[in-house]
Amino acid sequence: MRDYVINEELLCFTQDTIEKDNILVIEKSKRLTFKGNSLKFLRRCCFCYGHSYNIQRQFVIDHFNYYIKTPIILSEYNKIILFPTASPESNKCIWLSYNNIERYVEAEKNYTEIYFKGGKVLKIRAPYTTIDNQITKCIKIEKLLNSLQYTEM
Repeated sequence: MRDYVINEELLCFTQDTIEKDNILVIEKSKRLTFKGNSLKFLRRCCFCYGHSYNIQRQFVIDHFNYYIKTPIILSEYNKIILFPTASPESNKCIWLSYNNIERYVEAEKNYTEIYFKGGKVLKIRAPYTTIDNQITKCIKIEKLLNSLQYTEM
């Protein structure tokens, strides 16, 4: 876990459902597993990008009042935005990379199919409404990041 840093290739990560002490990371071209807790992993990756998880979370809360399932801006420069499907403290939480989602459709009850850029499709246990709400939050965050980028020039 210490050597891996979330990058543009990431599709999602979560606690492994079989090996509870492992994190499952899915990228565009590979799957990785390693020991650890997914929230601690995200916190460490935030530090690798020069921020703390708490500061990134608070930034989103201050601008949008998204207290529940708060999306995290991992990298302003690369515009990597991650969002949780459940409480970040929950082992059932899946962190999805907003930037790599092409579309999403409702599957059976409490499941959503996520179509990622590059052709990968994952069926995840999260209601369509949850994914739709989280994507809407991320769109607003992305618009803010784009407006900040142009005001800095």
